[in-house]
Amino acid sequence: MTEAVFAETMAKPEDGAFDAMAPENVSPLVVWLGSPESREVTGKVFEVEAGIIRVAEGWAHGPQVDKGARWDPSELGPVVTDLLDKARTPVPVYGSQG
Repeated sequence: MTEAVFAETMAKPEDGAFDAMAPENVSPLVVWLGSPESREVTGKVFEVEAGIIRVAEGWAHGPQVDKGARWDPSELGPVVTDLLDKARTPVPVYGSQG
């Protein structure tokens, strides 16, 4: 998704060294989170970058919309756009521009 935006950063090392930006670096945490060993983990956001695993701190509820019924995917475009417009600007993460 970001390969064209950060082509140099996302490029696979030509020398066969550890590919810090490979999507597969996320897989071990995803597998562990799906295991019984992670049963005490809930409501957390993780960031994985290369060999680094980081827990985001300061998570809080933001703007919300309650339809009072199940949403249909076709309804969500404008709803999510409105919620994002109302939400606080996030802290820039690694690789973001600006």
